[in-house]
Amino acid sequence: MRKLSFILVTAALMLFASSCDKIDINHTHKPFNPSGHGKTVLIKDFTGVRCVNCPAAAETAHELQHELGEDNVFIMSVHAGYLAQPVGLFPDFTTPEGTEWYRDNSSNPLFSVDHVALTDGHTLYVEQIDTPLSDALAEEQTFEIFTAVSYDEDTRQLSMEADVVATAEVVGDFHVTVCILEDSIVGRQVVPGGVDTAYVFRNVFRGTVNGSDGDTFFNGPVYVNDEYIYKYNIELDPAYNANQCYFMAYIYDKTDGKIMQTTIQKIK
Repeated sequence: MRKLSFILVTAALMLFASSCDKIDINHTHKPFNPSGHGKTVLIKDFTGVRCVNCPAAAETAHELQHELGEDNVFIMSVHAGYLAQPVGLFPDFTTPEGTEWYRDNSSNPLFSVDHVALTDGHTLYVEQIDTPLSDALAEEQTFEIFTAVSYDEDTRQLSMEADVVATAEVVGDFHVTVCILEDSIVGRQVVPGGVDTAYVFRNVFRGTVNGSDGDTFFNGPVYVNDEYIYKYNIELDPAYNANQCYFMAYIYDKTDGKIMQTTIQKIK
């Protein structure tokens, strides 16, 4: 059984959107590897600009990412919670989706590995993520995501395409979420001993293109080579540095929140 579907969404990220030219799927990504080495893992770092312990925790997470491979482990910095609220000259990186994912937690820094910790009611401190991270990387790869991006510098129109293909037979309520991230933003951050006015924020989650729940892939049994293609057109917020922005897509099982596969691509 093979399902092939196309979803075209025209969205606005802070601004009105308009369509761009058609994009061809880039199939140069690494192919599915049945040994599981193609599995990727997403760490969500729930952080805040007024959280004194967050910079050190973020550095520890990035060190783990380097050790395990940047092609296999991705980090999204989600500013949420009381300590993420901007005061005075502190930047505002909060988003409605980030607040929803953070749920009713009351401290930072907190982490999730492929969503598991936050969906089952248990949060992780940075010193607890190494084991679930290794376990997640060893899991069987069940989906592959191919992406393509087109960006017009004059109009700031951004077209994104995610081609999601099943690589194993699996059952669930699968959804695809598409996000915008921005890296290397300089601003104020509380650090031990005071405030760093030139702190470099990495992998900052700017928002989703298709909502915190994403778009439906399929609810029920999915078979090998089942494929959905998602297309989105937005106008990138003028406050964002397009040279440092990324398009991230991940597929997850809404039944338990578990992320099955993630991919990321620079927009320029």
